[in-house]
Amino acid sequence: MRKNLQLIVFCLALSAWTSALGFDFSDVQALAKERAARPYREPDHPLPPALADLKYEAYQRISVKASNALWMDDNLPFRVEFFHRGNFHVNRVALNEINDGKSAEIPFQKAFFDYGTNQIEIAADLGYAGFRVITTGKEPQEIAVFLDATYSRMIGTDQAYGTSARGLAFDTGLDTKEEFPLFDQFWIGRPNPNDKSLTIFALMDSPSAAGAYRYVITPGSETVAVVTATVIQRKSVKKFGLAPLSSMFLHGKNGRPLWTDFRPEVHDSDGLLIKTGQGEWIWHALENGKMIRFNAFQDENPQGFGLIQRERNFEQYQDLQAFFHLRPNVWIQPRGKWGKGAVELVQLPSQIEFTDNVVAFWAPETLPALGEAFDFEYELHWTRVDPSDPQMGQVIASRVSRVRDTKNLRFVIDFGGRRMKGLAAREQLALDLKFSPNVKFVADSVFKNELNETWRVVVEIEEPSEVADLRAYLKRDEKQATETWTFTWQP
Repeated sequence: MRKNLQLIVFCLALSAWTSALGFDFSDVQALAKERAARPYREPDHPLPPALADLKYEAYQRISVKASNALWMDDNLPFRVEFFHRGNFHVNRVALNEINDGKSAEIPFQKAFFDYGTNQIEIAADLGYAGFRVITTGKEPQEIAVFLDATYSRMIGTDQAYGTSARGLAFDTGLDTKEEFPLFDQFWIGRPNPNDKSLTIFALMDSPSAAGAYRYVITPGSETVAVVTATVIQRKSVKKFGLAPLSSMFLHGKNGRPLWTDFRPEVHDSDGLLIKTGQGEWIWHALENGKMIRFNAFQDENPQGFGLIQRERNFEQYQDLQAFFHLRPNVWIQPRGKWGKGAVELVQLPSQIEFTDNVVAFWAPETLPALGEAFDFEYELHWTRVDPSDPQMGQVIASRVSRVRDTKNLRFVIDFGGRRMKGLAAREQLALDLKFSPNVKFVADSVFKNELNETWRVVVEIEEPSEVADLRAYLKRDEKQATETWTFTWQP
């Protein structure tokens, strides 16, 4: 009896202590678990027709008044501006501020926006579509955007928005309809004057799962977000994508449509980079093919993966508006062990540069049972610095062409980087080449390009009638000297 009484007293004390701490991530986790235990309910805040029918140009005339930004006059290291609903920004999100452990709603206010020449009736309870985070000081910089579904985009110093991150990806690229979970509620932590980071909580919901997310964002030349998540599945999905990234690849070094685009390359990313659990670096060049492309890189406890913009020379893009050469690399670095699974890459054919057609994510081999919490954590790095090992040669370019007067294909791979520049042309580098059983090998060669101090690999094969995979790297003294180049050929 005494033990039971002591336990009750302890629990009451613990509850009081927890309440004294105020609103924190455990509260969002509890809300996610409550939601997951109930049937999913579709959002019931339809966008009024006047806003839903807004053309893109009309929506762009709606601008936020910077003077009304959250914390604008509070001398804090960050401020927050809001996005108006309208056009294809349909979803309504609830925004809250956490101050001294207390959560308070940030109500929608029409006065926060300038509507330009638009004449629209705006409901008092319309709500926001999302928000952006801006640093303050002498040179304010926008560093993060949370807008639509579970999408977020971030940038560091001297970067331009490109690849997006998502909370989860369900059934991406399958013949069934893809499910897009939604962050429908956010809590933004009020920073202290000397804070270097901003903390944001998000509550996720979808027909298949509910979840709680915490983002701790630290801006700089490399902006880093530490993501902590708890996800509870309501029902099974065919494909569960963890830490998904979405990007755009229209055309690159493999060629561009003649006379249809003056720009040599158009893409947010030009390759998928992986550091496996065993420490191998793998590079898979992106390509805009005729049909959907799927690649799965089996692994256990991956050390990292990301969509990389390796080409940094403006001359290769010639775009004075998009600034593709400033788009960030986005690198996922898992915290803890993620077990067995695969880094999966889905590439969709596209002729439009304004839509994402590339998705990469981690697909776990096993998941907790329905109704059980699935906890995971990772870092999101937004940077122009290539995360690959500088002691290894990197794939600088990957090109494919047909060989004249034959039915053969020629693959030309250039390996560069600091390690390769230091090797004299007389070095005996060996090629380790592997390919699918349906590939008929013709010839290969390895030599140094003295003009730019890279090493060129040329591989010629007979053109396969079916999908074929190739894999290659260079060796020096029987040790791997470069990252592993992989490519999937589709007829």
